[in-house]
Amino acid sequence: MSWVMGIALGLYLLNLGVGLAAQLQWARFGVWHHLLYFAVFASAIASLLLLREYGLLLTIACLALFPRARPHTWAHPALGIIGLLGYALALL
Repeated sequence: MSWVMGIALGLYLLNLGVGLAAQLQWARFGVWHHLLYFAVFASAIASLLLLREYGLLLTIACLALFPRARPHTWAHPALGIIGLLGYALALL
């Protein structure tokens, strides 16, 4: 795994943790969650462009759909898990 993919996957996992904490109402992150989302999206696109890991197309599609999936609905965490599968495909 390259360092670009490592950073992208690490940011994605961090964002999943932040999302889980928010979903369970353990913490509120406000604008920080949105800034982290931007970094996750940018790093996934960078990994796709630099490494040509086409499994990340699934991740990027899920990230693009996130603004339509409201928090505290089933679609929000489902997109997070499906997007993680894109990283799994890219690492195979």
